[in-house]
Amino acid sequence: MTASTVLVVTTSYDEAPRYVGNKLTQLGVPYFRFDTDRFPLEIEVCFDPCQGVRISDGDSIVASDQIRSVWYRRNVAPNLPDNLPSYVQEFCTREARAFLGGVWSSLPTHRWLSAPSAIWKAERKLYQLAVAHELGFTLPHTLVTNDQNSARCFADGRSLIAKAVSSAYVGRPSGNWAIFTSTVMSEDIADLDGLCLSPVTFQEKVDKKSDIRVTVIDGEVFAAEILSQADETSRVDWRATENPDIEHRLHLLPTHIHDLCQRLVRKLGLVFGAIDLALTSRGEYVFFEINPNGEWLWLEDRLGFPIADRIARWLSV
Repeated sequence: MTASTVLVVTTSYDEAPRYVGNKLTQLGVPYFRFDTDRFPLEIEVCFDPCQGVRISDGDSIVASDQIRSVWYRRNVAPNLPDNLPSYVQEFCTREARAFLGGVWSSLPTHRWLSAPSAIWKAERKLYQLAVAHELGFTLPHTLVTNDQNSARCFADGRSLIAKAVSSAYVGRPSGNWAIFTSTVMSEDIADLDGLCLSPVTFQEKVDKKSDIRVTVIDGEVFAAEILSQADETSRVDWRATENPDIEHRLHLLPTHIHDLCQRLVRKLGLVFGAIDLALTSRGEYVFFEINPNGEWLWLEDRLGFPIADRIARWLSV
């Protein structure tokens, strides 16, 4: 059987696969959308070590030997009945995650955007900072710690920001609560008792002229400048803005920064990466982080970046 189908691993509330799916349809390439939150209640998966994997969502079926490539976009906990005891919920969630991890590892295709193992490693903020430093990016002075004394010494004479070490969201019964990058005040340094509960990333505040979002797909680079300093709510973290019309524009990266972005994605073993930089008032580019599965849909809508097309074409090879 010829491998012809693209498998899209995502969630039911993710809009980006619809754009890529439309492009795949235009190219005449079939795709199967696997919404991980719908497993196991709405999607059935069978694994046989001799026969491989079979996935069914009630409307269509795909077998592992039909899969030509995989877009590993999102992988979240299943939506389980609310009336299950918490220990049953936890057990079922662990089993679902373990099972799907085994399924992805067993698929015969070698064409992943990007490989789950590379994504999981690259998502570690400390690791990506170390790799970015090794490659030659300029980084803000950074300390990640749960030690109060070290944090106070680091803060001495510096203007700092603080942010989460990994996920910037806290799950609550009412929904996810975003933790944005915030300015560290003097009273925060005076009261660091919370560090004993969770480490924090502290960085020297960068004198930003604007924020630069760089999207890399298989070596092709798309850069957008976000004029974050024009609005009070977006100056520290542009994602926290209350202004939906914050100005975006195309940005031409200097050759050495363009090349560094390509090298970083390759070094991390990724096909896709969304890189956050700051452009300082002195014209210096400062690296903040890379998201192996960062959002890009708003850039396609606002600036016309052909990202969905590039993803679809890569998956279609």
